[in-house]
Amino acid sequence: MSPSIWLYIALAIFIVALIIVGIGVGIFIKGIKEPLKEMKGSANNLKERTDKLNLEATSLQHHVNELKEDMQAKSEKVSMLLDAARGTKNSVLDLNSSVRRITVNIASEVDNDKGNIAQINQWSIATADLLELRGFLKTRKDTYSTHSSIPQIENKQQ
Repeated sequence: MSPSIWLYIALAIFIVALIIVGIGVGIFIKGIKEPLKEMKGSANNLKERTDKLNLEATSLQHHVNELKEDMQAKSEKVSMLLDAARGTKNSVLDLNSSVRRITVNIASEVDNDKGNIAQINQWSIATADLLELRGFLKTRKDTYSTHSSIPQIENKQQ
């Protein structure tokens, strides 16, 4: 056989091999399209979920910051309330000591004033006399009402 025939045979085998390789690559690409679409869809789904998680994390961080600010404001208000309560307690203690001082002063003046003692005794005697008079008048009224019963006469018309 001549070398040119061998060359044509080799060329034919090479062309057939290229056709087979082309068909194989075509089948490979056609077969890989579907899994690539699924991978692309999964990647898009994963990206959407990641975006949603980032949005939720941002929202939660915003709420945390709001709660933190609210807690700080309320903590300041509670501190002010506690300070006011301490001030009120001190004011009440000061008021109690002032009232105690005034009461002790008045009591000592009353104990040492003879005129007040005599006036108190006079008022006590007058009050006792009034109570005794009230009791006397009450018993007299009760006695009068039981002894002076007047029979009632009924007028009957015929």
